[in-house]
Amino acid sequence: MSFQKIYDYLSQASNLNLDDLTGFESCQQRLLNALENSTAQLGIGDTVALIRHVLRHEAELQGGVSPTIKVPRTLPFPTHRKVWELSSMDVLTEKPDFFVLSARPWKPEWLSDSETASPEPPLSENKAKRRNNSSVIGDPFLSLLGHETYQSVGQREAVRAILTSPPGATLVVNLPTGSGKSLCAHLPAQLRSDPVGVTIVVVPTVALAIDQERAFREKTGISYATAYYSDNSIDGQERRDEIRDRIRQGTQSIIFTSPEGLIESLSPSVYQAARQEFLRYFIIDEAHIVEQWGDEFRPEFQELAGFRRDLLRLTSFPTLLLTATVTESCLDTLETLFGQPGTFQVVSSVQLRPEPAYWFAWCSSWEERRQRLIEALHNLPRPLIIYGSKVADVDRWYSELQRAGFKRIAKMTGKSKQQDRWQLLEAWRNRQIDVVVATSAFGLGVDLPDVRAVIHVCIPETIDRFYQEVGRGGRDGKATLSLTLYTQSDYDVAFNLNEITYISSEKGRSRWEEMFARKSRLPDGRFQVPINVLPSYNLDLDPSSTGNQDWNIRTLTLMSRAGLLEIDAEPPPQRTNFDSEEAYKKALEHHRSLRTVKILNDAHLSPETWNQFVEPARSQRQWWAERTLKLMREALRPQQCISEIFSETYSIPARESPYRNRVHVERSCGGCPVCRAQGVEPFAGGIPLPAPVWDKPSFCLDEPLQKLLDGESLLLVFYSAFEDKRSERNRDRLFKWLINQGIQNVVAPTALHKAFTKQSGKNVIFLFEEYRPLQMFKVPTLIFHAEGKPLSVRYLLAPEMGVPRIILLPENTPDPTANHRQLKDVFNGRNFYFEFLCGELGL
Repeated sequence: MSFQKIYDYLSQASNLNLDDLTGFESCQQRLLNALENSTAQLGIGDTVALIRHVLRHEAELQGGVSPTIKVPRTLPFPTHRKVWELSSMDVLTEKPDFFVLSARPWKPEWLSDSETASPEPPLSENKAKRRNNSSVIGDPFLSLLGHETYQSVGQREAVRAILTSPPGATLVVNLPTGSGKSLCAHLPAQLRSDPVGVTIVVVPTVALAIDQERAFREKTGISYATAYYSDNSIDGQERRDEIRDRIRQGTQSIIFTSPEGLIESLSPSVYQAARQEFLRYFIIDEAHIVEQWGDEFRPEFQELAGFRRDLLRLTSFPTLLLTATVTESCLDTLETLFGQPGTFQVVSSVQLRPEPAYWFAWCSSWEERRQRLIEALHNLPRPLIIYGSKVADVDRWYSELQRAGFKRIAKMTGKSKQQDRWQLLEAWRNRQIDVVVATSAFGLGVDLPDVRAVIHVCIPETIDRFYQEVGRGGRDGKATLSLTLYTQSDYDVAFNLNEITYISSEKGRSRWEEMFARKSRLPDGRFQVPINVLPSYNLDLDPSSTGNQDWNIRTLTLMSRAGLLEIDAEPPPQRTNFDSEEAYKKALEHHRSLRTVKILNDAHLSPETWNQFVEPARSQRQWWAERTLKLMREALRPQQCISEIFSETYSIPARESPYRNRVHVERSCGGCPVCRAQGVEPFAGGIPLPAPVWDKPSFCLDEPLQKLLDGESLLLVFYSAFEDKRSERNRDRLFKWLINQGIQNVVAPTALHKAFTKQSGKNVIFLFEEYRPLQMFKVPTLIFHAEGKPLSVRYLLAPEMGVPRIILLPENTPDPTANHRQLKDVFNGRNFYFEFLCGELGL
């Protein structure tokens, strides 16, 4: 029906109400919006590609039979048939004022296997999602954000691990893109901020901060600002002032900000909140960036470690590191930086992305790649992203595509102005542009679900970057295309970009000598060193320049990685200690020019020490970088399924001492050269079930329940049947009392989950249908054992580590070790009859 309406509209047989496109498919809405809203910005290439997408989508709905469409022979439609034919369209009828067209599958000769397995049809199909995430029963507190279920078992176990994190612990949450990592930040913040509480979420880009603010507001209805970023307008200054005030008062439930914003302008307010014990969680989103960006152009990511360490001296809170792609090198870096003072663990449920089909084409020249890219853009569905490695390349491709008739395009690089970025993201979300040409600067915080293709006109310098950028497509769970067009010169570019810009040992030691020569000693033996000093090998620099200070910070982070020192922090000066605003600002500026460190190796100035410890740290990091480039080169001409290459990238073995969980990766492949050659259909691996991560989770029992247990960890409560409303009321009152006293695990038949949910209030409880102790966190547990079910003897085993377990069970329950007698007659542990216990508790 919707296709017929478009047919009539294009053939000018009828009009459409474009204010209400309900019932139209996404590709149809995109075409209609383009035709109606901005024909001046609609190129011929855009028109052809959008119409082709609509035709191919309809063809797949009709079992592969291509429908026809009648289009006018006036701008913005092509007036020459050759333009249509460039897009694999057949001109069935050509008249002076219109064409009748159909579309066939795109099968470029320059793509291997395209004759037998065209890259395009899966992108147009309206099939079910390739991703096999199955929602699972939710816990009551999910209703705070409007949810009833978890997206997957991985998300459920991650949330439960977060909510039972011991004070001071660090948890790496490793979940695939599209599995709901945002919930892992938003939910704890909302749960722990009543009546006061502040959760810090560090994000790498302003776009991501704004996107998280929007999502959090939609879920919670909170009206105040939660994204903190630079904005010099009057409104922007007022916004930041209000956020800082709420942080000091403990009423800013969550704040999304950059590492620079946190360490600099937010620092005084955050320290004040810490002194009043308002801090609830310290979260870094996209935590893999700490290594990838922190080693190079944004060292502040790694300075977060010292800032956090000092906050933990004032109050205790868990640290959460959220990521979808963590390598062993990255995990080691995160542990080095955030592994102290508490426990460091990983909860991981990684399934490789099943949506992308991977295609690679070597191009003999830049011109051949240009022709192939333009052909691809004429044929591939929208929206899509084109990635280049260098700013100059992105600029050139953008100009080439405009000349080729594509106007609904935009570009983004690291040099794009903030205002331009915001405008691009807004237009991208509102379907006002179809193609973005970008460096890797584009993607973080840009969650457009229906991106159908990601094209690389380069060789990414790491397999990690490639996988992350391909992952911008198919976030709706449906098929997407990864197309890589590369030339011989791209190998050199990738090699140069892959070289880690670590400072050399000689230059690093020179910078450290100058910093340490101007140190000041703190009472506890730590030191403060200035970062606005020049190295002896180059005294012509501006000591206060960002470049010089960044190199000094990189020197400190390299020494930290090598184990020579520990990056720390000191609280900023407080305004109340100064007579004037000018004096306070001067003191604050001086504070920001210092870094606090704890020396771990007394021979830190020795050249031999640098050769022994620092140089191996540099070499190890470079080895990892070279390995990821090697894997990228293997992917271009794979000898095995590409999922094997990704699995090698992201699988991490367990470690015994100190113990760290392994990271298991479930393979998935939406199609690759090897699988197509072997006739292997796209497949999706299962969702791994993570094991509980904490040996000693955080929990608290109130005193009345402790008295009831009387030093025991196992308590049995025998009940007769709950046959009337009075007994059910008493049962529910006991449920509520136990939950309020600190019970967290609740094992009960599904029919009773609603009753537990109603009685839980604002308490955190985890619902289970069966008692499976190896899959449950070691927190106080209530088991409701239904009538007629045999009782396993394991229920009666002494709880591990003395964690309380309370069992409600029928009074006629047989002894599991001897069925001829009743358990109530032989159990010599702590036990009560239900009615008596309710009376004792005043229920």
